[in-house]
Amino acid sequence: MMNIKRKYKKEIKLLTDACRRLGELGYVTSSGGNLSIRVEDNLILITPTKTPKRFMTVDDICAIDLEGNTVYAPEGKKPTGETPFHARIMRMRPDVKTIVHAHPPVITGFAVAHSDILAKAILPEPIIEVGPMLNVKYATPLSDELSENFDSVITKSNAFLMENHGCLLCSFTDVMNTVEQMQMMEAMAQSVVVAKILGNVELLSDKHIGELEDVIKVRNLKIPGYEQNSLHDIY
Repeated sequence: MMNIKRKYKKEIKLLTDACRRLGELGYVTSSGGNLSIRVEDNLILITPTKTPKRFMTVDDICAIDLEGNTVYAPEGKKPTGETPFHARIMRMRPDVKTIVHAHPPVITGFAVAHSDILAKAILPEPIIEVGPMLNVKYATPLSDELSENFDSVITKSNAFLMENHGCLLCSFTDVMNTVEQMQMMEAMAQSVVVAKILGNVELLSDKHIGELEDVIKVRNLKIPGYEQNSLHDIY
């Protein structure tokens, strides 16, 4: 692990910074949530179990392979118990570099309600940068069933609402940007709550969604999801 720590010093520091940022935002409490970064085809840096994100240090970070096997864990630590869905998503999505799982309060409220409104075309930036927040059926945390429940949706977006649990974002970019995207999705969820209080959530039209594809091209971004050809494939 010393070679890994030296070689990926920057990525390990970013991972711990992202953990603390999630704690500052109130998106994780106690030892909840977990994050990972793919640094090689078959090497993933991942957060440990039973460690509050606010207190994460570079000496706490573990490493696994794509099968979920532990490559390294510091003394007294082991990778998060939700390693199975990190490894499974990384296997199914070779384009994904980072995964952030957390429990933002408003998004989690939608998860408890089993609402699918966050999968709709509501605001331009979430559509362009993240994609629809697709529902993932509830299964017991740490279980293989929870990991398998991502299979039907994992290629269709980069954002997932885990029913009665929280949310997960995966990204092509660095982990701090993934945290920023989660903050954007939580802000959208807050806006939806306000819109519902005021009476209605108006969705963008098919025409507007098509126009956003031009914005994606201008900004040199990728369509959210894996090998999607159009935003209309996912909205």
